[in-house]
Amino acid sequence: MLHHVVIGEGRPVMIFHGVTLDHRHMAETFEPIFETTPGWQRIYVDLPGHGKSPGDERINTQEDLLRAVIEFASSTFPDQSFALIGESRGSYIARGFAYLRPDLVGGLLLIVPGGNPSAPPDRLPRQQTVVADPALRTELAESELERFDLLAVQNRKIVERRRRSIVPALGLHDTAQENRVWNAFDFPFDLLGPDAVFDKPSLIVAGRQDSISGYLDAIDCLPIYPRASLAVLDSASHQLVWERPELFEALAKDWLERLSVSGNSP
Repeated sequence: MLHHVVIGEGRPVMIFHGVTLDHRHMAETFEPIFETTPGWQRIYVDLPGHGKSPGDERINTQEDLLRAVIEFASSTFPDQSFALIGESRGSYIARGFAYLRPDLVGGLLLIVPGGNPSAPPDRLPRQQTVVADPALRTELAESELERFDLLAVQNRKIVERRRRSIVPALGLHDTAQENRVWNAFDFPFDLLGPDAVFDKPSLIVAGRQDSISGYLDAIDCLPIYPRASLAVLDSASHQLVWERPELFEALAKDWLERLSVSGNSP
């Protein structure tokens, strides 16, 4: 059983966070959106080895982690299909979920996908801060500076959000499991192959200044998702959901609307 938090009622959306994080980061991002978009049940999941979901010695590869998530979804919510939202690592899990069990997935929202360890590093843009706040930087602890310097847009609100929902998760992350998965990161199946085509409403969002995942991998996904909108946002890094909140909210709400009117809606 994976730890999860269920909020609201309606059509189910299962939401996956990125590496070292837990459900709190995704709730921090999405609850303001869903508060004004009723009719959706949000299922925020702590992935294995993250948050309150314990690590598992049987998880040695990314595929093992993915199959644990699929087993959780199908056993805890039997006879249900879901829209899936994933950010960073969570987007890779969501894509694998849709590949292995397309019957359970009504739509995808992929945030900053790509940048896997096997990807050529020259596909990543250089780090670039578009809106800098050098005065705020002098106030930060040494442990905060690395991530702060990766932001395309630096402001106090993002720093406070990181402290609330990202930093507390770091101490809960199972690093032993992560080391095993990192060394077997790529799925054994091809997410860009012809059998990976997923024709339900989707949204792919990437940051033009994202030096962690980049944006080229996101563009490469587009042929696999014929019902996808693609947005590559300027002034946006790996934390684009907080750097460009108004634009991201509009894109997410458009995706939810497309799900609502689709015959494939979960």
